Amino acid sequence: MMTNPALASAPSRPLFYRLFVVLALLQLPLALYLYSQWQNTQQQNLQLARQLEQQQRSQQQQLKRIGQRLGQLQADLGQLTAVGQRLVNDYDLGDEISLQRLDPNLLKRPFNGFAELHQGLAQLAEQSREYGMTLAALESLLLNLHINEITQIQGHPVPDGRGRLSSGFGQRRDPFTGRTRWHKGVDFSGKLGQPIAATAAGVVSTVDHHPAFGGLVEINHGQGWVTRYAHVDTKLVEVGQYVEQGQHIALMGRTGRATGVHLHYEVLKGNKQLDPARFLPN
Repeated sequence: MMTNPALASAPSRPLFYRLFVVLALLQLPLALYLYSQWQNTQQQNLQLARQLEQQQRSQQQQLKRIGQRLGQLQADLGQLTAVGQRLVNDYDLGDEISLQRLDPNLLKRPFNGFAELHQGLAQLAEQSREYGMTLAALESLLLNLHINEITQIQGHPVPDGRGRLSSGFGQRRDPFTGRTRWHKGVDFSGKLGQPIAATAAGVVSTVDHHPAFGGLVEINHGQGWVTRYAHVDTKLVEVGQYVEQGQHIALMGRTGRATGVHLHYEVLKGNKQLDPARFLPN
């Protein structure tokens, strides 16, 4: 009896399929595990990339701040060097002031990270601040000494021929009303256009036309000292201008409440008029 080959192979096919399915099912956990591992790796790589990007941004910000601090320190040090050099030149203090007070090697050593670099910058900034305070105090002291020397009111307001003292300080008869009034300054008669000079160095604080004083110039000499020049015809200075002792500041005139060509000159200390004769040269 002969067997049909097709019938003989029929039972083996379902067995093959079952074996394939079993193998596939056995491989599925491994595939799922490998897929999960791949996903974890991808997530870790993504997280690492984000951390690196954040770290780069942080480093860039740190470098930007360091650059700004270095730029500011460089500007401060340049200014301090200029101040020190000026004091050395102006007051001949080459032996008293060292222009190398700051440590030039402070930022040349290697740094382990931004923390040490910031610490080095902080040390340099502190040295710069202390040196700046020293220079500022010294400059203030020298400037005050210089100001006290040059702002002493001792010049004559009418240097060209000195002018003639026509009215003194104190009680006098008012030329307009005839009544006795307190004269708060001194008057010098002269010629129209005669130069008027600053009696001390200072800064022009007022250039104006006053109803009574007419053309008016005031100079602030510091520490409450002010000189006033009234009835002037032409003003030669501007507010805020620095003037030297003896510098021409106006021309004599007859402006405001005046009976003739003359200069009304006052010396004030803290808004109180003093006798200008005390400050005129002998």
